[in-house]
Amino acid sequence: MNLSLLARHPTLFSVLCGSLAVSSSLSLGLGQLKNLSDISWLDVLGEGSLGLLSIVWVFFILISRPPGRVTSALVIGLCCFLFSASLDFFDEFMAYQEVAKGLSMFESIPAAIGMLIMSYALYQWHQEQLVLNQQLRNREHGLRQHDQIDFITKLYGADYMRGQIHNKLAAPPHSDFSVVMLDIDNFDQFNRQFGHAEGDRLLRQISELIVMNLRSSDLACRYAGDRFVLLLPNTGKTLALELAEQVRQAIFHLAYKPHQHPQAIYHNLTFAIDSVRPGDTTDNIINRVNQSLDASKQLLYPSEAAL
Repeated sequence: MNLSLLARHPTLFSVLCGSLAVSSSLSLGLGQLKNLSDISWLDVLGEGSLGLLSIVWVFFILISRPPGRVTSALVIGLCCFLFSASLDFFDEFMAYQEVAKGLSMFESIPAAIGMLIMSYALYQWHQEQLVLNQQLRNREHGLRQHDQIDFITKLYGADYMRGQIHNKLAAPPHSDFSVVMLDIDNFDQFNRQFGHAEGDRLLRQISELIVMNLRSSDLACRYAGDRFVLLLPNTGKTLALELAEQVRQAIFHLAYKPHQHPQAIYHNLTFAIDSVRPGDTTDNIINRVNQSLDASKQLLYPSEAAL
């Protein structure tokens, strides 16, 4: 069981502890213990099971999901339900004075609010799954040819991209498209510092983010090393620049944590864009965008380009 995500939820863990602390304080502070003969142990078992299962569900959410709006809503909704379940559980042991009997009327309100919050969270979770399923469909772009799939990133390789560009060039003249070349900055330095296994894991995560930020009609392939190439059908240079910048921003905000390294490592991308021109061949457009990217890298990172 991987508990690494648990440390990233200190606020939500505090909400869980707070709901338990408040419910127990209210019950113990406003009531008196019943005689053992007055306790319904069957009710204790039922109410206690609900509270315990709520805690277990919160625990598995915290170790399974990164911080975010959906995770927060799921945990807060469950904590509201746990608050009501805890009050019900303590009611089996406590007898309340007349002045505190309003507490039993208050028990069901947090549970109802919690169910509403969780309903919203489950809908958002459903939307997440639609995005992930779309990502998988993007990876199945066209007829899958397994011998052309890159083992590390699970994207197609450069030969497959060349074939797709060739098909686009053979289409009618109105089939305009753009090609984007992406390169991870300082990737060689990252490999030397953390090892090739971490480099491969980083490539996998970046490839998933690239695909997630593309349209269903777009195609992403691993060109070579830390370099990726995108094929954007029916896309001019202006829109291609916007899409490439969105991909770059997604990678820039990826807080990658190497194994046994306490600090997140952030990466940037350099990219180049070219659009199809009359009389273009596959090699022409690939070479242009590749050379443009090399020129940008040399300008931004002259020491890296010299290696």
